[in-house]
Amino acid sequence: MKRRNQQQDPNTNTQASFLGGEEAGLLGEDIGIQGGDITSTKVELISSMVLTIGYSLATLSTILALQEEEAQAQTRTSDAQNQSVQFRQMHKHLSHLNNRLDSIERKINRY
Repeated sequence: MKRRNQQQDPNTNTQASFLGGEEAGLLGEDIGIQGGDITSTKVELISSMVLTIGYSLATLSTILALQEEEAQAQTRTSDAQNQSVQFRQMHKHLSHLNNRLDSIERKINRY
């Protein structure tokens, strides 16, 4: 109830009254200072937070891009291995077919 009274009372219309002691301290406010005042400490803190978030997002995007490249490289490697296996199988089948044709040809030449 006390909080509602503070919010509705035009004489105490300050952000500091809405913030807990820790939050007010983080914004560089003393409990007795009006919360509506923009101080250089607040601006520095906010800009530091924004820069930190920006750097974090840039790092995250770099990590995701590297992971994506790695996944593509693994896919290419896997595709190359699969293709190699297919070529070996085709070679084996063609060799078998060639041997079969040779044996048929020898049988025909006998008769």
